[in-house]
Amino acid sequence: MLKLAVVAVCAVLSSAALAAEAKVTVLYGEPKNTEEFNKYYSETHMPMVYAVKEVKRVEISKPLPPPSGGKPLYYILTELWFDSLDTFKAVAATPEWKAIAADVPKFASGGATSFVSVIETKR
Repeated sequence: MLKLAVVAVCAVLSSAALAAEAKVTVLYGEPKNTEEFNKYYSETHMPMVYAVKEVKRVEISKPLPPPSGGKPLYYILTELWFDSLDTFKAVAATPEWKAIAADVPKFASGGATSFVSVIETKR
């Protein structure tokens, strides 16, 4: 009986995760040339991202230096929200999204780390 309850809970949690909003986060390292990065990022790369109608929200942030001083760990953080993980998975399979991913090495001379997460809302 316990095994059945665990399976049921896992099924509910997985379907809840699929129904929850999903977010892609991209952490860009300090580029070799910030002026070139900024120009390409804003004039070429991000217009490709904005053209994806399933992206429901975009947030671009510029990290501050840590309280102890020094440089920020990342140059720019980009976050893209989707209605669900399923929506993101469908978008990720498109030629448009693959072109966006292939575009990153063209300007991210400081490297880029990306990951997908499911948004948990606090109730």
